[in-house]
Amino acid sequence: MAKKLNLMKLFPLLLASGLLIGIISNIVYPQNIKLSSLVIIIGAILWYIWPYFKIKTNQLNKTTVSWTLGIGLTLIFIIQLIILRYLPVTIYHDPFRVLYQAEHLSQGQHVWSSSTYFWRYPNNVPLAFLLSQWFKLTLIFHLSTNTALHLLSLGLLDGFILVALTSIRRLSQQNSSTLAALLFFLISPFAYTYYLQVFYSDLPILFCLILCFTILAQWNKLSKKSKVFNGILLFLLILLGQLLKPNLIVFAVAIAILLIALFLEDRKTLLKYLLPLMVILLGFAATVPARMAITRTVDFTNNSKYQLPTTHWIWMSYNPKGNGTYVGADVKKMTQLPTKTARQNYTKRALPKRIETLGVRGVVKRWLLKAGILLNVSHIQRSYSGGYIEAPAIYQKYEVQLSLLGSLLMRVGFISIYGLAFIKYLALITKRNYEVKSIRDLAIVLAVGYLAFHVLIWEAESRYGQPLLPLLLLINAFTAQETEPNLAIYHQKNRNLFFGGVLLITAFIFATETKPLITGKPMIVAGQRSQLSLQYKAKPTLIQQNTTIAQRITLNHTATKLSISVPHQTHLEAKLVSIDRHKRYSLNHVATTFGIKQKLLPGKYEIVLKNTLPSPQKVELVRTQSYKLAPHPLLINNQPFKDSSLIYQFTTPIHN
Repeated sequence: MAKKLNLMKLFPLLLASGLLIGIISNIVYPQNIKLSSLVIIIGAILWYIWPYFKIKTNQLNKTTVSWTLGIGLTLIFIIQLIILRYLPVTIYHDPFRVLYQAEHLSQGQHVWSSSTYFWRYPNNVPLAFLLSQWFKLTLIFHLSTNTALHLLSLGLLDGFILVALTSIRRLSQQNSSTLAALLFFLISPFAYTYYLQVFYSDLPILFCLILCFTILAQWNKLSKKSKVFNGILLFLLILLGQLLKPNLIVFAVAIAILLIALFLEDRKTLLKYLLPLMVILLGFAATVPARMAITRTVDFTNNSKYQLPTTHWIWMSYNPKGNGTYVGADVKKMTQLPTKTARQNYTKRALPKRIETLGVRGVVKRWLLKAGILLNVSHIQRSYSGGYIEAPAIYQKYEVQLSLLGSLLMRVGFISIYGLAFIKYLALITKRNYEVKSIRDLAIVLAVGYLAFHVLIWEAESRYGQPLLPLLLLINAFTAQETEPNLAIYHQKNRNLFFGGVLLITAFIFATETKPLITGKPMIVAGQRSQLSLQYKAKPTLIQQNTTIAQRITLNHTATKLSISVPHQTHLEAKLVSIDRHKRYSLNHVATTFGIKQKLLPGKYEIVLKNTLPSPQKVELVRTQSYKLAPHPLLINNQPFKDSSLIYQFTTPIHN
């Protein structure tokens, strides 16, 4: 039964405000007027053709739509397989450290001293444990770690896409919403980059949320037997989700808000959804003993010497010199203090000072900036990727342009999702009587919760805003048949004038702007950047006198610079050998790198490091159990080690 609950209007209003910031952020950032002009032009075209797209697609019969979905999903899967085969990326930072530890756990090696990473971030211990269980399962079939990760990513990613499309189709009852979502998944980089190539906790959370809300949306239509099965599934999804990503706890807060609202205004609806919502809350409660059981199972012990207090993240997000994201200097300051208690006491004193320094205006500005970062997707496809290991020549020829196109499509895609949701929320807000729809409102409150948590309290990062995607897709589906506000801009004559004006102005700006369209960091021609990292006190490898280490690399594109990571104050003879041209290049030792700036033509090369001194010398090697880091094995005194590698990258400047 629909009831007045005007207080609940606050949440669509807050979410609409956040999405408006997200739209602006994706238009203006990265700060390049030419790129922003292209985003506006493509977005305006989509906005203009959307009514025609709706009319045409909603006339299609169910069979045609089903075939279209099947063909689209098949194309996505084929493209994914091609990318995994020919465009593998080198994974670095947190995802690699997690998979490295998971490999060891799967082999029964409960050693946590390879680096200080998990002592600093113990919240990732459950992720490493759960991933190790997957590796144990795949080891039965003698699969490599690479294959195991690909299967896991494909299953979760394509599962998410499939559930999203079927849910949108069922909830919206409109072909246009379903096919628009299919086009987004098919054309944008969403299904082909970060979520496909790098396994981390972000993807499971998307899958968890879309499946949880799909179950809740159809709960009252389920039979008793189905409710038992789906209730167990809900419990497990929340249990695993909270273990993998502790900020999922905002879901529990959203449920509490909805329960209070329904108790006050609509107890009949409350009784309908009380059971599944309590199951979800029970799943959250179960994570406490589950986490303790995991730490005991893997013999993990917290080490206060390295652990960061919760207040650190809040303190860091309000750094006056930062922008609400990760600040290396703040982490360095924390590591200089001896214990977790000392760090906590320091941040308790320092946090009020930072807020005082920012002032009211500065704090509000920081909130707006963090919201913009949280909802910006311009760089998310490159998250935790150190570049392609050895991309084919044909791809590298157009890599910069394809990357730019992917970023544009991602930005426009999310602007469209945000914009559609923004319009729907305007309709909800302007209604005299706000109709409470429990699951829709739960998704809205949860989306506001994610925004509030990272904007007001935690650090901001574009990955942290991604849980809003499944929520917005479902909210848009829930509200697909809501009457949109009758704005003057919707009238055909006004639409034509507005569309033509936007195209003319932005095209003029694009044509007259002198800043290059393509800018950015150098392109990685070939690389292997997976590592535990010396900042987490990863132990270097000692090599004895006359030991030679060789790494073969194939360059499929001209490079101009080579960098090899080595420990500080190591003394090795280093050279790069061109196998095809029989040339040798001596490498320069600067700080913690061996390198050379030299035009290196496509072909086969070999990095050679040799200890010519009587004393052992340190070298940075990465060794895994069954994870292939590079196309060619590392050679130590001509003995091959297929799961070991140096840390290196060949780069070349980007040219327009």
